[in-house]
Amino acid sequence: MKALKTSISIMELQKIIKQWKSRKITDSTISKLLDLYLGLTAYMNEEKVYPIENFYDIKMSLRFSTTQSLIEAIKRSQSFEFIQDDKAKQIKAFYSPLWYHANSKNRTNEIINTTSASPNLSQAFAQTFVEDNIYNNIYTKGNSSNEELSPTGEAPSKNFSSKINIVTPESLATAKDFFHLINENSTQKAQMLTPLINWFQLHEGLTRKHACENLIYLVNELLIPYFASQARFMKSNHAGRLCWLNNLLKSPHGQHLLNDTARTNREKRKQVIHEIRTNQRSNHPLSEFEWTDPESEIRFYDDEVEGMVNIPEGAPARPSAEATWNVLSNKWV
Repeated sequence: MKALKTSISIMELQKIIKQWKSRKITDSTISKLLDLYLGLTAYMNEEKVYPIENFYDIKMSLRFSTTQSLIEAIKRSQSFEFIQDDKAKQIKAFYSPLWYHANSKNRTNEIINTTSASPNLSQAFAQTFVEDNIYNNIYTKGNSSNEELSPTGEAPSKNFSSKINIVTPESLATAKDFFHLINENSTQKAQMLTPLINWFQLHEGLTRKHACENLIYLVNELLIPYFASQARFMKSNHAGRLCWLNNLLKSPHGQHLLNDTARTNREKRKQVIHEIRTNQRSNHPLSEFEWTDPESEIRFYDDEVEGMVNIPEGAPARPSAEATWNVLSNKWV
C-alpha cells in the first residue's frame, strides 16, 4: 500500500503541528494525530481510508479514552476528511490527504469538510455516536481478561459503564454461522483460518493438532463473542463481515487476541502435562521406588544420568531407590 505523497518536508510538518497547537490540541494528542496523518496502514481498507469498522481498534491502539474523543480530535485538527453515508446520515470513514483524495463527483458529495462550519456536521456525528453504536461503547470479551476495557488499565468511566452491548441468542447464532460459512468455503478458509493455524504453529512451535486447538479456542471463546457483542455486525452482509474480520486480525487488538489465545492454551497444555505427571508419580502398585503410568501401564523409575527409565513388564519390583536395571543381566543392580 503506497501513499499519494511519500514525503513531507520538515517545514510543512512544523506548520501542521503549529496549526494543531493553535486549535488547542495537546501534545499527547498531536503525536497520535501525526500517526494517523502519516498513515497507519493496518487500520486502512483497500481504498486507503480508515473505515468505521476500525474506529474502535484505532481508539484502543492510540489510547484515546473513547471513540468519541478520537473523532473530536480529528475534527478539531481540520486536517482530515470524513466520508458520510448520505442515506443513513452516518460517518463511513475518514482519511488523510497524504493517502487518499476524493476525485469523482460522487465521492466529493460524500465528503464532510472539517475545515468549514457545516451545519450537517454535528448531525452526522450525533447519528454516528448514538448510544447503541459499538464504537461509543465499552467492549467486554466474555471469558477473556478485562484489560481491554480500559487502555490505561483503569476502570471505565461512569459515563460509559452502562453502555455495554448485550450478547443475545440471535447475535450469538449469527456470529457462529458466520464462522461456519467461512469454514465451509475452501477459499475463505484458506484466506482467513489456515494462516492463523500456520501462525500458531510457527510462533508457538506447536504440532498441527495443537495449532488447530488454538484456532478453535480463538474462534469459539474470543472471536464469536466479540462479533456477537457488536450491534453493527448484525446489520452487515457476509462480505462486510469478512472485511471486518480481516481488518481486526491485522490490527494490534487482533494481535492481542492471538497472544491471549496462545498464552491461555499454553497454560492449559502445561496444566495437562502437570496433571499427567502428578498422576504418574502417585501410582506405586508394585514398589514405592518405581511408578506405573495409569494409561499405558508402563513401569518406570528416575535415574540421575539417564532420566526416566522404563522397566520391563516381567521385571521384579524395584528393591530400592538406588537400584538400576541392567539390560544385559536382566537384574536389578
